[in-house]
Amino acid sequence: MSWIVAIKLAWIRTARVWDRIVLAVFQRALFRSLRPNDNTIQRIVVYRIGNIGDILVTLPTLAAIRDRFPTAHITLLTSPGQKGAPGAADLLPMGKWHDGIIVYFLSEVQDWQGRRKLLANIRESRFDLFVQLPNQQSRTRDELRNMLFARLAGCRKTAGFAVSQQGYFLREQTLHIPQIQEARRIFDSVVRPLGLGRYSEVLLPVSARSRSRVAELLRRRGISSDEPFVVLHAGAKRQTNQWPSERYATVADEIIRKWRAPVVLTGSNTELPIIRDIVSAMTEPVTSVCGEIDLDEMIALLELASLYIGNDTGPMHLAAAVGTPTVSIFSARDFPERWRPMGTPHTVLRHDAPCSPCFKETCDRNMICIKAIGVEEVTTAISQTLIHLETARKNTQWEGQLT
Repeated sequence: MSWIVAIKLAWIRTARVWDRIVLAVFQRALFRSLRPNDNTIQRIVVYRIGNIGDILVTLPTLAAIRDRFPTAHITLLTSPGQKGAPGAADLLPMGKWHDGIIVYFLSEVQDWQGRRKLLANIRESRFDLFVQLPNQQSRTRDELRNMLFARLAGCRKTAGFAVSQQGYFLREQTLHIPQIQEARRIFDSVVRPLGLGRYSEVLLPVSARSRSRVAELLRRRGISSDEPFVVLHAGAKRQTNQWPSERYATVADEIIRKWRAPVVLTGSNTELPIIRDIVSAMTEPVTSVCGEIDLDEMIALLELASLYIGNDTGPMHLAAAVGTPTVSIFSARDFPERWRPMGTPHTVLRHDAPCSPCFKETCDRNMICIKAIGVEEVTTAISQTLIHLETARKNTQWEGQLT
């Protein structure tokens, strides 16, 4: 390690200590102390913003909060960003981990009038406790702003305020500072002040109605929901997470030829051009439901599937959340461990690059990190996963015969 890198790491560690001190001072000045064994909490607001992946990684924490405060009324304060974007209101069943939800959009809080309206809405509920589940790139000023917001909203006690990462020397942070999975980081940020139990992963419930609709859709396409099939999702939220569509076409052909398993292509209406490119490049028949199913049906489809293949995007987290194995293709734009799918068995394919992590929405270096992942590497990972699944299935059948 060079002396320059050592100085940068020392700066990062000093900044982290300073952040903790600043937040602790402000929290003590603005709020009452919260004890882990406090059983007087009756009304809780949990603040978490984001889309599909951002919400799904909070499931272990939301479940632990419910277990810790079983009789409390829990409200989720959330925003998917823009109107029409999927978020917590579309994913989480009411009554399981929360009893109410307050959803706002960025366009509604651009001015002081919109912010005051949101603040008044929260104040009316008279919450005892404000729990923040900090975002990946939350900075000190963001935490102080949210802390002030919680105080103005009338909350007497708080938990979860923490700076998740420093906004500089990202390369040094990647190489020399251990990173943990986002779901675990969120849980760790509130486990001690709330007195939560052990970390455990939970599955997202799937409605019987959606499962039935998807089974019927597959039947009409000549696929039985009881037979093994693979879901391939080739789209991505950002360009820097997009593996080439022609490579996905080759992978899909290989699955159909080698494993005799149907492949179902998924995506939104905006991803139809990618799906058309894949279909036109394939030599084997493939099924596409792109733009034909809603979010609930997508969840049910992923639960019924034997395997998910695709980019680092929302459907990957959905597949993991319903217990379906995944083979995921990651760019190097983010920290290596941060957004890995929860649970097992999952395979993540990722190659580092001199410019990573970049956190860019659009790459200006010809996507060198994600293009370094070849077709053979992906098909090998798929074969290993399918062999493992087939072996586990046969073992289960054999154990059933013995009993």
